[in-house]
Parts: sequence; structure tokens; C-alpha cells
Amino acid sequence: MANVTRYNPFSEAVSLREAMDRLFEDSFISPRTFGQFGGRGVGTNLFETPEGFILQVPMPGVKPEDVEITVQQDTVSLKWETKVEVPENATSHWHGLQTGQYQQSFTLPSPINSEGVEASTSNGILTLRLPKAEHAKARTIKVSVQ
Repeated sequence: MANVTRYNPFSEAVSLREAMDRLFEDSFISPRTFGQFGGRGVGTNLFETPEGFILQVPMPGVKPEDVEITVQQDTVSLKWETKVEVPENATSHWHGLQTGQYQQSFTLPSPINSEGVEASTSNGILTLRLPKAEHAKARTIKVSVQ
């Protein structure tokens, strides 16, 4: 015998209070979901030298060909993909590393020269060397006597 359920269009509606709670939770509190361009981002290091900046981003297990780097003026955008392989017939006790696509953007304190950017990876850390744009470098001006 078939069961008949009456369709109620309001059963899927969310109250204003629930919608506002979700909005604030996702904006100010760490979201519950990660991956597929979600999440808060990863912890990074940014160092400044007289010549430029050094940005370090941990990316354990990420292949260099799975990283896309875009540089424009004072913004660096990264997109990468992680792939975690679960061994056959294995039982998972912890599952902290997620398979998925991620992106993160960084706004630097001054513009950079995108032509001189260098990227390397070592021990699971992506290191970007970002030279400052010539007009953003500090200059020493000598005062002349007249």
C-alpha cells in the first residue's frame, strides 16, 4: 500500500531568526564545512624585506601542478587541490586531511612586481618570493647644498 504525503510549500522555509543565525555564524565563527572553496583558509607567514615579500603557505601533499598562482598589483590569489588517497580495506580513525579544492587571497602592504615573482616548494610549504614594485621601494634622498 502506498503512503501519500501532502506537499507543504512552507516546510522548507527557514525562519528569519534561523537565517540570521546562519549568516552571523558563517561570517564570524569558523564554518563547519571545509573544501570546495570553503573554510577560513590556512595559516600563513608573510615576511617583508627591503626588496620584497616572502609568503609561506603550508600545502602538505599538494603537487606543484595542482597549484594556480595569480598576482596582480598588491594581491596574490592561490587555488589548489588536495587529493587524499584512502588505502584499500582501511578503517579511518582520524580524517583531518580533506580532499577538495581550496582558494585563498592575500592583500600585501604594497604593490609588487608580478614579472619577478618566484614560487618554490619544500617540505610541504609553498614559498613565494614577491619583489616590490619599483615605485613602492623605499629610496634614500640626499640633500644637496646650494
